[in-house]
Amino acid sequence: MSIIIEIVVLTPTPLESPNAHIPEQSHFVLQEQQPILAPGIPYQELPEYSVEQFSYLSISQGEKQWRIQAKLAFLYRSQNLTHARDVIAYLYDKEEKETLVSGKEAKYFLNHKNLEVFGDILVVFPDGFQMKTEYLSYFPDQKRIEIPTKYLTQGKGRASKNELYFTSHGLRFDMDQNKIELLDQVLVSLEKKDPLVEHPGVPHWTKIQSDHCMIERNTHLARFSMRTSQRSQLVQITQPQLLTRCKRADLNYADFSTLLRYLTAYEDVWIQETQSQNQPLRYATGGRADFDTREDTITISEFPQAYQDQDTVTGDLILMHRTTGIIEIEHSNAFSTGSPKN
Repeated sequence: MSIIIEIVVLTPTPLESPNAHIPEQSHFVLQEQQPILAPGIPYQELPEYSVEQFSYLSISQGEKQWRIQAKLAFLYRSQNLTHARDVIAYLYDKEEKETLVSGKEAKYFLNHKNLEVFGDILVVFPDGFQMKTEYLSYFPDQKRIEIPTKYLTQGKGRASKNELYFTSHGLRFDMDQNKIELLDQVLVSLEKKDPLVEHPGVPHWTKIQSDHCMIERNTHLARFSMRTSQRSQLVQITQPQLLTRCKRADLNYADFSTLLRYLTAYEDVWIQETQSQNQPLRYATGGRADFDTREDTITISEFPQAYQDQDTVTGDLILMHRTTGIIEIEHSNAFSTGSPKN
């Protein structure tokens, strides 16, 4: 059985109280005249309470769920509905660490406990990671934030010496597992802030576009995928002078000094070098490509093939040296002359 404790700071006193002060009608005109973002607000009705400097704390079974503060709030008892303006909400995980959410409006029902926030939303996670959007809902029983796909979400944060940025249409955040799920039209950018000489195998920036991405923030791993199985619909990875396409990809954005590989592309991998001034373009295909952290190399496996000018080579493994232009083939088993295929 769930035990709910509600702590609410209310002014004025209930209207049905014998000593209650009945506010003048002009006091409630503010709710009707200002634009309302939250749907389903009975703004033409007279609320039972009009509360300035509103504060509310929701606790279930002795555990904090969330707390809200607002410049102004309106309570509609017939609907068990509270509508608040200029809000700051504090969402608590199982360790009672606070995720801060600010927005123009908030709405919740006393008998449901789910919280909705609207307009100019800024979310700040306990480690400083931030995201912006126009709408979110919070489900305290699951400790989950949800943003529908019709809303654009932008996020940024730092892990070690790296900056991570993303945009996505729709998002889910599991607070207990510390996972961010980007739902549609995903773009993730990784920028390396440390000097380039420390990790020459990692370019200064990497951008990845996909249909879906799961960011596992405890392990600093971002997993990218596409919803369709069509060969034409692939994850696209853009780096300085390099374009990669594949069906799936894993990006490790942790401290590069502890990594052997920071990026792996899987299934129908297609790699193209985009510089073309003094040397012919090089292409490579395979089932998997591993991007080395310490050396500026790419290891291609699972039936790899490499193309340069009119030449094609295959082997068990192909090692592309991006700096020198050298291609190494392990157990080369074929060589041919022909045009590369995109």
